[in-house]
Amino acid sequence: MEPFVYQGLPELPESAKQRAPRTPQERQLEISRIVPRLVALIDEHRRAAASMNIILSQQDMQCVIEALKEHARNGNPQPATAARDEVHAYVLQRLFEELSEEPSNILFTTKTSPDTVRYDAMESAFWMECLNELEKRLRNSTKFKK
Repeated sequence: MEPFVYQGLPELPESAKQRAPRTPQERQLEISRIVPRLVALIDEHRRAAASMNIILSQQDMQCVIEALKEHARNGNPQPATAARDEVHAYVLQRLFEELSEEPSNILFTTKTSPDTVRYDAMESAFWMECLNELEKRLRNSTKFKK
């Protein structure tokens, strides 16, 4: 079976395939794979919201990202603090919920023996790195109302 390649990005180096990324280069390469996946999810939500006459703003996205960071710190996330009404709050909450599931959807493998592979979820520190990069990309995006 062919390995999954997202938008033509190169495969991970062999050293990174069997474990979570450790070096700065491995981490950056993995972030470059994960963040476009997150942006694609956000774009889906943005289009769905637009069909309900809700335009997501930079402030909306900042609230969702801050809530994701708070969630990663095991705090009390509040993704809809800037909601204008119940429908807008629902859209922000759903986006938060979908994005907050991503760290458990992205697994790293460790070969523990010739016949055994262990799957590990993404560590929260690495998820925070991904969120920081996502935040930078969204800040520079023209897709959201300023």
